[in-house]
Amino acid sequence: MLGRTNETSDIEGISYQTLSGLSYWAGFVGIWTIVGAILGIIGSIVGMVANPFSVFGVISALIALIMGLKLRSSKKEFDSFVHSKASVNLEIALDSLRHYFRIQGILIILALVFVVITIVAMAAMGSLMVNY
Repeated sequence: MLGRTNETSDIEGISYQTLSGLSYWAGFVGIWTIVGAILGIIGSIVGMVANPFSVFGVISALIALIMGLKLRSSKKEFDSFVHSKASVNLEIALDSLRHYFRIQGILIILALVFVVITIVAMAAMGSLMVNY
């Protein structure tokens, strides 16, 4: 693991290949996340006719849309940094990735909580069924 120092970092030494690869994949995943989010929004809106709980699908699709836009923003800033070497572009790109990963982490935690709640509820229902 690399040690940290109080010296200024040499952002000029970052590999072009690393940044261009990161930019490409952030853009690729961002586009497909946005496409999936838009399809999810459309599907949820259409589904509201039959099921009013589809509003939760719209909410999750909007979160996915925000995540895709964060990745696209990151790609744009990485590309700007590669061409201009302005450190502000790198900082904005990394900040967009930070937001993306924070949202993804919160979603993972929420999913785990719902899994635990479901398991507990199923176990409780199972024990009630055994008593009958």
